[in-house]
Amino acid sequence: MRIWRFTCFSLFFGIFLSSVTELTGSAELSIAVEPDTTILINSAHTNTQCTVCIRQDTQQLCQSSAVLRSDTRLVFNCSQPENVFTVQIIRDNVMYNIEPKEHNAFLKFNRTFIWNLKPPDKKTLHLNFSSTGLQQIQPTDSCPDKHVYMLAVDNISVGRFCQNGTIRQVDVCNVGKLSLEVSGGRALDEKVIGVSLGPLINSLANFHVVLPERSSTQDFFTPVAFPENAETVWYFTVPQAYYTDVRILSYTVPACLQPENIPTMKYTWQGKEPLVKLMNVSQPSVEPGNFNLSIKNCRLSGPQPPSQDLMVRFQISAIKRSKGQCEGDLPEKQVLQIRVNKKDPKSTCVLKLDSVMMDTITIASGNHFVLNSFDCNKDEVELTVNQTIECKEWRDCASTPFPLTFIYEQQCIPGVLKTIIWHLHGPQNSAVELQSPAGSLRYCPPEDKCNSIILLNVAHVNSSITLGQYCPMGTIQKIQIRESKIAITASVTSFNDRNLATKPFLTYSFTQAISEHYIFTVAPKMDNPTVLATPAWPSGMKASSTVSWIVNLEPQFKSNVKFRNVSQPKCKEVHTNIAVQTIRSQTTLYSTKRDEKIKDLLVPESFYLNMTNCKSPTGAFRAMMEVTLQNSTNELLGIILSIVGVVLVIVTAVGICFFLRKKKRNKAPPVSVYNPSEHAFLPGLHGIPKAQEEEEDPHTYVYIDETLIYSHLLKDDDEKEEYEEATADESDLKLDYSPLNNPALAERPVREGENLVTKSSALIDNELYGCAQGQSTTSDSPKRRGAMKQDRVCEGNSPD
Repeated sequence: MRIWRFTCFSLFFGIFLSSVTELTGSAELSIAVEPDTTILINSAHTNTQCTVCIRQDTQQLCQSSAVLRSDTRLVFNCSQPENVFTVQIIRDNVMYNIEPKEHNAFLKFNRTFIWNLKPPDKKTLHLNFSSTGLQQIQPTDSCPDKHVYMLAVDNISVGRFCQNGTIRQVDVCNVGKLSLEVSGGRALDEKVIGVSLGPLINSLANFHVVLPERSSTQDFFTPVAFPENAETVWYFTVPQAYYTDVRILSYTVPACLQPENIPTMKYTWQGKEPLVKLMNVSQPSVEPGNFNLSIKNCRLSGPQPPSQDLMVRFQISAIKRSKGQCEGDLPEKQVLQIRVNKKDPKSTCVLKLDSVMMDTITIASGNHFVLNSFDCNKDEVELTVNQTIECKEWRDCASTPFPLTFIYEQQCIPGVLKTIIWHLHGPQNSAVELQSPAGSLRYCPPEDKCNSIILLNVAHVNSSITLGQYCPMGTIQKIQIRESKIAITASVTSFNDRNLATKPFLTYSFTQAISEHYIFTVAPKMDNPTVLATPAWPSGMKASSTVSWIVNLEPQFKSNVKFRNVSQPKCKEVHTNIAVQTIRSQTTLYSTKRDEKIKDLLVPESFYLNMTNCKSPTGAFRAMMEVTLQNSTNELLGIILSIVGVVLVIVTAVGICFFLRKKKRNKAPPVSVYNPSEHAFLPGLHGIPKAQEEEEDPHTYVYIDETLIYSHLLKDDDEKEEYEEATADESDLKLDYSPLNNPALAERPVREGENLVTKSSALIDNELYGCAQGQSTTSDSPKRRGAMKQDRVCEGNSPD
């Protein structure tokens, strides 16, 4: 408790002591005053006991304020007068350079340097702030360096400024006042302000602004309590290759005596007509070169409250930009319209047509245009081209297909060519025939993606009904539409090369009216199924409309038609119809009935697929089909292969049997046959042998095994065994004997009186019985040794 009382007492005593020190202390200053200069010392606080005293000789006059016009000694009856008093140093009749000078005695005081400006009659004072540069601020703002300039003309505040800005000069024609507020303790920045005389101006004040050679943004304000019928002008100097944008941040407009004279923003560029803009509209943007901006107040209808005075706060931005310019004319005969669109409105890219900034610019045939682009990359701008191709009379329409192309003559127009729209207008009651130069088109449902950079959309012009969208490289060879006016849109996903536009997207021709509303000629392929859909999918077909698909198949193929999605409406009278009919045989394979579920079909040849909507449908009639090819030769090929397989098996079996039989026949041992009859035949031959026409020897033998005839003549077993060994080799050589395949004996000449049979029998007798004549018919061989034994036998049996 005692400690708390002591603390409170100490705090109160300190406050009291400081107050007594401020009030009871004193400070004495010696002030030197220059000619044409007045120093005002005023108390900043109304309730204060500190006074300033002017000492003159022995007398001292103390007041709450003082006015000094000559050298004076000042005495303050407080120790810190800088906290109580402010100092104003005023210089009158300034027409030459302003050279601010510091008064060191007042360094600690908040001081204001004031220069009263009074130009001669019909002259204007030019205040040059090139050494400092001014930046306009709001009335309640302060400056970082504690130096605040204020300019007033005829007691009207023109503005407050800080140093290091873009305002280089201010012109005033009437009596004015330039003030510089410097905070206490801050040394005065003694930069010279040039003053010169110039011709008389009609405005309240002129500001000369020099924008720096870098991207910058400056705010400017109209004078506070803007007098009626008064004008303020800003002169902007813009660096080369820099472009300015003007933006109004806030404004108030008074009630004018004449509403048509409402205050406006008036812009003037060298060599151009003045441009006047209201406060509530967009102001000029991306403008090159120096320009003037003037704001003039109107004559007021009566006294206005301060909140309704004219006040405008605007912003000037300067940016260095790269500029592109395109100037030309679109040929009128082509009926072209090019729309240049900026993709991102927030992009720094700027498009201007005839000095008017736009996000979307439209250029039409027959008009001269000047298109400027600033800081626009190629991908930031898209081009949409509309071209109308019209043929009113048949004599002017050629029946041969014409290509749909776009000859891009204006290469200087920036951007990427994104969309081309052709409007085809043919004769009345005509039809349009479309084909792809690449060979075929592919139907692309809205939910699918096109596998190409080009997507084609076909629609009716009058009803805006979309027939469908298509991609290149498909199975649709031709599209026929019973409509004289259609629109074809080519949307390009990646069109970096504009020369692609010169290549034909489609070919078109106008023909006589067709029986159906739509006819599609389709040639399916084996690799991928072909998707077909009714026109305007996924929306329904138009009432009473008809569509036909002519599906052409190669002879070796058949098709499977699958109905993926079919929606049937409710009809009052005639129901919708879906029919499938073959082309060659004219056979109706399918025709729907009411409320019948549609089944998939297998069509063996080319066919028609026809659909008809009813007159007054309730609901949508739409269908999506899928055509898949199958090879029709698969079954026949299976039958042929089966027959060939059976034949091969039979041939193989017969060949094996023949081979085994022949091998068995070759392995059979040779057989000697004695034929006592007159007819000789070979073993194994069938049929009755023919009789010899000539006389034959009855003792003719085909083959005689000697061992069967002469083996009994052998004397003992040793000789018999030796003979058998000797004839074994010879018997082996004869195992393969066959009367059908052994070579024939060489023919000998037939003697006179002999025939072939008697000659052969004689030869055999000689070979068999040569022992009687003492001759041998064999060579030196195992057989020869047998023959020698036979000779010995013969000799033993000889009568001699």
